Amino acid sequence: MNSILQPITARLRNLRLVHKLFIGYILLICIPFAVFGFIFYRQMYNNQLDHLKSGKSQMLEQSYRNLEVDLTKIEAMHALFQNNTSLTDYLGGFSATDWAEAYRYKREISPTFSFAYISNQLVDKITMYKANPDLPILSPEVQDIARFTDTPQAEEVQLLTPNKGLWAYEKSNSLNVLPAIRYLHKMYNNSYTRSIGVLQISLNDGLFKQFFDAQQSPEDVWKIVADDSGNLLYEEPDSKLKEREKREILHQLPQAGITTFFTKDHRYLIGAAKIERFNLTVVKVYDTRDALDFWQTTGLSLGVGILLLTGLSVVYFTIATSITLRIVRFSRHLRRVEDPKQAVYSGEGGSDEIGFLISSYNLMIGRVDELTQMVKQTELLKKEAEIKMLQAQINPHFLYNTLETMCMLAALNEDHEVAEIGQKLGKLLRYSLSKTKDVSTLGKELENVRHYLDIHQVRMGDKLQIDFQIDMEALQIPCPRFILQPLVENSLLHGFKNLRGPANLRLEMTQQAAGVVLKIADNGTGIPAERLSRIREVLEGVLAVNQLSSSGGIGLHNVNERLKAFYGNEAGLAIQSIEGQGTTITTFLGREGGRHA
Repeated sequence: MNSILQPITARLRNLRLVHKLFIGYILLICIPFAVFGFIFYRQMYNNQLDHLKSGKSQMLEQSYRNLEVDLTKIEAMHALFQNNTSLTDYLGGFSATDWAEAYRYKREISPTFSFAYISNQLVDKITMYKANPDLPILSPEVQDIARFTDTPQAEEVQLLTPNKGLWAYEKSNSLNVLPAIRYLHKMYNNSYTRSIGVLQISLNDGLFKQFFDAQQSPEDVWKIVADDSGNLLYEEPDSKLKEREKREILHQLPQAGITTFFTKDHRYLIGAAKIERFNLTVVKVYDTRDALDFWQTTGLSLGVGILLLTGLSVVYFTIATSITLRIVRFSRHLRRVEDPKQAVYSGEGGSDEIGFLISSYNLMIGRVDELTQMVKQTELLKKEAEIKMLQAQINPHFLYNTLETMCMLAALNEDHEVAEIGQKLGKLLRYSLSKTKDVSTLGKELENVRHYLDIHQVRMGDKLQIDFQIDMEALQIPCPRFILQPLVENSLLHGFKNLRGPANLRLEMTQQAAGVVLKIADNGTGIPAERLSRIREVLEGVLAVNQLSSSGGIGLHNVNERLKAFYGNEAGLAIQSIEGQGTTITTFLGREGGRHA
């Protein structure tokens, strides 16, 4: 393999620049252009197919909804007849004389049938099968139940509950005739204690024709109605599909709902809707070639692409030739120079990029030593800056001594408030910067928080009202350092941020047999419900801590994790907050703290 590639590689390496540009033009422009054109063609074709499918799907869904509405209207007719007391009395056998019953039928029952025919154009025939054979038949719409018991649906109707109806269809002997659809529902007496007949509403072929006509388009090639087994009950004549294509379509019909899909060769688009009320599937098939005027668009795009490629090729080689001449001359100069750092190219430059390259090359030759010196000087300055940064670091003890000096000067000047603040700030810093073990007691934590709150008291004045409820026995409980200050700080920075009026902060330590109940409550603005839920999920470990923003909650998570590590999982933070009313944080600190650390 290497013996074959090495001569080819050597020959390509030794080719002239123009020849290399031509080969690069073929490999990097012509072939990618052809590949991109094919991909673009396929993408455009698929986009048009998707657009066609989306449009037909919307039409199919709308037609399906309209059909469902029509079927619901047919089902609602049962209530029209069931609520006619004269009709139920007649079917139940409550009548005086035949002539009185005939008069009442003509006046109160017959208009119901007439209204049903007029109100829905899909109704072909309404038949009421009476269960009492002794009742007189007063109109053609009323028949004896014996005529109905011979139908295939008779047994299914007998099993129906009062609130259920039955849809049925009857296959025609010809595939050119749509199947007959009818709706069956039992009639009951006024008290619904016994069945008094069966209502049958037969529909005309307008139900399916409305569905097909709503999607009528020039691309229609086949309209069918099929049963659950994929058997044809109806098909539009003069179909252009082959038997193989028909079998493929029938094999992919949906078991439920609405679907649109293409045949394997994307020649036909099929829209199918399963009408579950009577288990029939209505299908329309479209010819995608007729629907998409794609070949004309493709031919135009192909012609424009070829013309564009030809024009760009001419421009490319013209520009490439003008560039390569100067590059070749410049390269010849470089080959003749043994020491490029001391060589200056005196050939033509120009104001374009190649001219800029040549002029930059000449400047680079003269600035090599200068840049080397600049690099060395930069390294020296960097080292000097690092030394100065080390010298500028402040020792914590120097900071403590400075604060003590400031406090002493403030006391000498009788500015006791400043001296007190400085003293408390010094204690805060000593507690914070102390390098001792990260274990303290509630007493020391409380003392640190008092210093922290005293400093804020000076800033906030009488607005900040602090209430401590402390059991003195609780102060000896061991605890991690800095568990109280973040919780108090959370109230000061977030709870009281936009609060108008007094800011009340209450800290309780209640001694119990097994440990201490710690509670911190404020009357601040509270936490929004959505954010409170997220904070709780983070504290419980359901969500990661990065789900919290920097605006609050991360400090609570840190305290919560440190408490669990020190006391166990039962020591986690419990947060109760109502937006606009305040926040309460509670935890339990056991006496056996430190065993889990």
